[in-house]
Amino acid sequence: MGLCALLSLVARLLALSVAVVLLSLVAVAFYRLFIHPLADIPGPKLAAVSNVWQARHVRDGRARELGKTLHEQYGPVVRVGPNEVWFNSAEAFREIYRTLRLL
Repeated sequence: MGLCALLSLVARLLALSVAVVLLSLVAVAFYRLFIHPLADIPGPKLAAVSNVWQARHVRDGRARELGKTLHEQYGPVVRVGPNEVWFNSAEAFREIYRTLRLL
């Protein structure tokens, strides 16, 4: 096998690898936006796809105001990450963090 053929094979393998990675990212984004159990909960679409969205707000020093802004825009229940939901009611807090009494 000549050098030219070897370089061609490497280029094809690299292109295939890039295509597989991009297709995987698109598939994960599609799942998180449309099929995931939390897909119907309102919130920023980028937040549903990745936690990078929230990390950027924390890095920029806007984390404190973020919750208030999101609840004003989306309501009492907001999806802020692929697997994270924020609530702004006392009833939700009590339901989520209640202790179970053992008999």
